[in-house]
Amino acid sequence: MEYVSLQDAIRAPGLRLVTLRGLPSPWSQAAKTFFELKQIPFVIAPQLPGEPNEDLVEWSGQASAPVVAWQDEPPRHHWLDILFLAERLAPEPVLLPADAGARAQLIGLSHELCGELGIGWCRRLMMFKPAFEEGNPPEPIARMAARYRYDAAQAEAAPTRIADVLRLFSDQLRSQRGRGSRFFVGDAMTAVDIYWAAFANLIDPLPDALCPIPADWRPAFVNHDPTVADALDKSLLEHRDWICEEYFRLPMEF
Repeated sequence: MEYVSLQDAIRAPGLRLVTLRGLPSPWSQAAKTFFELKQIPFVIAPQLPGEPNEDLVEWSGQASAPVVAWQDEPPRHHWLDILFLAERLAPEPVLLPADAGARAQLIGLSHELCGELGIGWCRRLMMFKPAFEEGNPPEPIARMAARYRYDAAQAEAAPTRIADVLRLFSDQLRSQRGRGSRFFVGDAMTAVDIYWAAFANLIDPLPDALCPIPADWRPAFVNHDPTVADALDKSLLEHRDWICEEYFRLPMEF
C-alpha cells in the first residue's frame, strides 16, 4: 500500500483516507475495506500510533484514525459517519440494509464493536492496563490511553463486557444460521460482518501470512483473559475467517 503525506492527501481531489500505519487497527481496516468493496478510488495517508499527529489534529480536529474526506466536505472520523458516506458514494454492494428494523439492528451490533465501551474500546483498555499497573507508562501509551479516557475500574470490567458482546454475537449468528443465513443481519453481507472480521483481530488475530503484525506487537493483540476466551465461540472465528477470505484484501495492508 502506497501512502502519501497528509498534506498531499488534503490537497488531493476525491476520496482521501487516513489510516493507522503499522498495526491492524480494526476501525481503519473496516473503513478501507468499505471503499475497496465499493471500488471507489482513494489516496491514503498515515496516522502514527502513539504520536501527537499535530497535522491531523489541525485538519480533522482530533488525532485518531481513520479519517475520511470526500471532495470539499469536512473530514469525518466517527465510524458511523464513515459508513454512511460509503453508502452515499456507492450504493453497491449494500452495507446498510434498506429495511429500518434491520438497519437499526446492524447499527446497534456495530456499536458493540466500534463504539465507546465496545469490544475495540475495551480491548484497548486491557492493552493499556499492564503499563498503568506498573506505573509511569511510556508517553505513547499514556497518550493513547488519554484518548480512551483510561480508567482502572473500566479496565478491570472490560473482559466481562467483551464476553457479554461475544455471547450476543454468537447467539445472533446461531439465530441467523437457523433461518438459513450465513450473515449477522439479513441475507447478505453487511457492514457488521466487515466490522466483526476486523475487530476479531483484537482477540485472536489472523496468522502473519494474512495479518502481518510486527513481532513485538503481536502478543498485545492476543487475548489472554479467561473470561474473554470462554465466551469466544469457534463459530465467530470461522465467520471471521470466511468474511476475510471473501471480502477483504489479503494479506491485510497497514
